[in-house]
Amino acid sequence: MNQKWALFSFKGRMRRRDYWLYSVPVLLISLPVFIYSTPENVANNPVLNILSILILGLVFWASLALNIKRLHDRNKSAWWVIVTLLPLVGPIFVIVELGILDGTKGPNQFGEDPKGRGEPPSSPDKPSGDDGERKDTMTIDM
Repeated sequence: MNQKWALFSFKGRMRRRDYWLYSVPVLLISLPVFIYSTPENVANNPVLNILSILILGLVFWASLALNIKRLHDRNKSAWWVIVTLLPLVGPIFVIVELGILDGTKGPNQFGEDPKGRGEPPSSPDKPSGDDGERKDTMTIDM
């Protein structure tokens, strides 16, 4: 998976596994910034203030991108990301809707299924070729 797409793009769909694999490090990066960016530390150190704003801005953007791609996988508009910003309701919505519930099976209006689910497996009774013939031959390349 492309990290630039995962963290900075708002297009496409993202499966739960990838959402968690990117969300946990983003959260772990933001925690020390929140801990050390107290008003006393920031007032005494302007470099820390600028660095904190820069890191938190990147973390906010990455979180929005991840949440929107998960919403797309659930076949929901990006506008639903507003719910994630609400106190009390937001964290529950993120954990349940984005982190636990499975995405839409098959393609939806936001793209192909990231798990590759879409076409049901062909039945052995149906012909698999375009010309109506059954193709049951197997070749071995040596």
